[in-house]
Amino acid sequence: MYKNSILFLFGLVISFCLMAQKSSIQIDHYKNEYKTFKEFIKYSQIVKGDTNIDVKFYYIDIEIGVFSPWVGGEVDILFEVLANSLDEVNISLNSSLTVSNVSGPVSNFYQDNDVIVIQLDQPYNQGDLVEVTIAYSGVPVLAGGYKGLRYETHGSNEPIIATLSTPYLAHYWYPCKDGPQDKPDSVFMDITIPDQEVNGQPLMAISNGVLENTIDNGDTKTFQWRHRYPVVTYYVMAAISNYVLFSEEYNGPNGDSFPLDYYVFQESLGISQTGVEDLPEVMDFFSEVFGPYPFANEKYGMTQLGFYGAIENQTNTIQNNLSSSWFYTTVHELGHMWFGDMITLSNWHHSWLNEGFATYSEALWDEHLYGFSGYKAHMVGNEFWNGGTLYLENASDTFNTFQSIFYSKGAYAVHMLRGVLGDDAFFDALLDYAQDPDFMYKNASTEDMQESFENSSGIDLDFFIEQWVYDEYWPYYYYNFGQNSNNDVSLVIHQAQEELYGYRPVFEMPIQVKFNYANGGDTIVKIWNDEQTQQFSIYLVEEISTVVIDPDKWILRKTQFDPGISVSFEDHKSNQDIRIYPNPFHENLIIDLSGLNDKGQSITIYNASGQLISTIPIRNDRLIWNGTDLSGKQVEDGIYFLELKTEVETFSKRVILKR
Repeated sequence: MYKNSILFLFGLVISFCLMAQKSSIQIDHYKNEYKTFKEFIKYSQIVKGDTNIDVKFYYIDIEIGVFSPWVGGEVDILFEVLANSLDEVNISLNSSLTVSNVSGPVSNFYQDNDVIVIQLDQPYNQGDLVEVTIAYSGVPVLAGGYKGLRYETHGSNEPIIATLSTPYLAHYWYPCKDGPQDKPDSVFMDITIPDQEVNGQPLMAISNGVLENTIDNGDTKTFQWRHRYPVVTYYVMAAISNYVLFSEEYNGPNGDSFPLDYYVFQESLGISQTGVEDLPEVMDFFSEVFGPYPFANEKYGMTQLGFYGAIENQTNTIQNNLSSSWFYTTVHELGHMWFGDMITLSNWHHSWLNEGFATYSEALWDEHLYGFSGYKAHMVGNEFWNGGTLYLENASDTFNTFQSIFYSKGAYAVHMLRGVLGDDAFFDALLDYAQDPDFMYKNASTEDMQESFENSSGIDLDFFIEQWVYDEYWPYYYYNFGQNSNNDVSLVIHQAQEELYGYRPVFEMPIQVKFNYANGGDTIVKIWNDEQTQQFSIYLVEEISTVVIDPDKWILRKTQFDPGISVSFEDHKSNQDIRIYPNPFHENLIIDLSGLNDKGQSITIYNASGQLISTIPIRNDRLIWNGTDLSGKQVEDGIYFLELKTEVETFSKRVILKR
């Protein structure tokens, strides 16, 4: 679901974000959502999903009432047994719906609130496949009066029925093992509705995957949808209205070819066609950055609701409308096809993996259109200045899963990760993560994502994940600088957030520092800041006028120039006493430390993006760097920074490799 920032008063003012739309949606919407989430809380505390089974397949054969609420039919569930001597399984179904029969290898069944308890005919062992069919019917209720199988109207009192199932509401309209942990390999759905026209347009029933057949039953029609990809229960969808379908064939850069199907109201046809005309270009771009569209054997569809916001139902997003003003919603929901649908969070503790990456995909789209300036402007809108961790501590209270922190700070965390790794390593790691066979069509946690990015980049990200996912807030950099007659620049950075607000004392991060020259021009140096108060020595060839900390906002931070911070050139050796030559160099760089009394333990070398390249132990006064990385491979030509930390300061030297 897409982001919306709004303040909602419930005891305290909560920064609240739910769905796909940048313009304001009425507060009543959020009050209703809150009622829905209270239902989630109640349900998730009682039912955790039967961990003794792994569902492989659902065949949902149902009839849905159009002109009055009703749902009924049969759901066939094939599951693998995960424990020995299993003789009872639990399937979720809201108590408003009544089970009339359970067939298969079953001795008995009964309903206990929102659970169908099925007693099997004998004990089954690990690895056994069991298939049961549940017949049920009833008038569905809405969670909080808002979500579930919902009935609304559009146009001239024309019906629209749609399922709103995130995150634990699939069981409000069909029996299933609800939640994110269990992804069946495929879902078939037959939806039977009246064979009737409304305002000149025949009623249609829409679902995931491909419509393989429509059966004329006389006064009813059955729409047979087949989805042959793993999918979580809450992304299984149904929508019914007198839709108009318009389509185009997408032919992608990877040779993929599949339909883009849009189901809209007749009165919205024109604005919808205009509103999605750029979607193929977004699909091209995302296919390049994230890898091929994950469900290319079927389709990508969008279905109009006329109410609510949007939900990233697999292969068929539902969305309030498809107009141009909702296009960034469209971009966001398409991003979810990779992050949320194909790679699903392992549990709701890791909500930010869904919403953070999908929200970040919007910023990438702006960068694609408008360059880096457009990207930076977009990321400003995701700055998050409240407390709370990206890791959701209380996952049983699923109201928390839709707070704005997971959208805004989640996206900013991905942005900061890009700043730490640098563009080349970041985009390689992003693609590797999205295409990792361990996670494709499966589940992933924060640690899974971290391991994937580490394997791709070669960078240990423990420091990053600990600070930005498992801790809260941000650094507040106070700084001052001075320059002596030898053009030595002494820069002091003090992280003041602890004394100001009581936050953690140190955020360990690479920081870009921009030095503006008095005669015009500038240079940017990247330093590694890992102390609360830290002094850096940089030699520059010109007089500087001002210093800017993190000019491109690669860090969620605040900065303040403080001329009261002491800057000294007397208590430490000048970094001119570290001699490097030749510079630029093309083969070997000589590092002469003979002028230093305190030489430290090692020299570390970073590239211009702050990525660690190499470490050179200090064993004598004369060291050589031959332009290789930690693995011994030759690095690319470019700018690199040598850093030497002693007890009193950190030296930084800028070198150029040009073979």
